[in-house]
Amino acid sequence: MSVEEFYNMIPRHFYNKLDGFFELEQLRDRSHWERVRWQTCYLINIQMPRGRSLKLTDLIKFDWENKRDKVDFDKLKNRAEYIKKLSDHGK
Repeated sequence: MSVEEFYNMIPRHFYNKLDGFFELEQLRDRSHWERVRWQTCYLINIQMPRGRSLKLTDLIKFDWENKRDKVDFDKLKNRAEYIKKLSDHGK
């Protein structure tokens, strides 16, 4: 974000952008942790006798897996279109 873009924002748009940034970083962090869990589970399952295997959640269960809600994609799409209209309107 440029300095000019920052100063032209109203506080609400800035905090929305900040929240989106933190959400993106959190998703990246989760992705890394899930990849490590998958790799570890795969390596352990190679060493297990036939007929026995570990599931990913047997190895470790993350906090965010308990809180998985159903995502309303229509609501997210409408929100993205609204934000796009706001940013296009200012140009």
